[in-house]
Amino acid sequence: MPTSFSFSTALLAGLLTVSAVNAQTTEPAAKPVAADNTKANATDRNTAAKSPTDQSNDRDAIAVTAGIRRAVLDDKALSTSAHNIKIVTDGDVVTLRGPVESADEKQRVEALAMKAAAGKQVRNEISVAR
Repeated sequence: MPTSFSFSTALLAGLLTVSAVNAQTTEPAAKPVAADNTKANATDRNTAAKSPTDQSNDRDAIAVTAGIRRAVLDDKALSTSAHNIKIVTDGDVVTLRGPVESADEKQRVEALAMKAAAGKQVRNEISVAR
């Protein structure tokens, strides 16, 4: 019986060693790329720019913002960035802010906002990320 125990122990030790060697990589890890949000941060620090905290709480403004958000989210051709733009309604002015993937997306979001916010002024402050 001691012989089978030593054989089992040796077999287990060998399997663990092979597994540990296979788990090691010989290639160096890729150097991480630092995120550069300088442009976005500068825009966010602009105190004249509308932010979500400027959103009016009256029913009409909330309904307009919700209608635009619904229209943007329903357009599955738009990128995730476009789906996440900031929409701020204050009085008769709707402000759109944030990055999108292309000039076409910028125009598409503005058109959706203008349709959903009939009678409101739409200020397109959307930036093209690329």
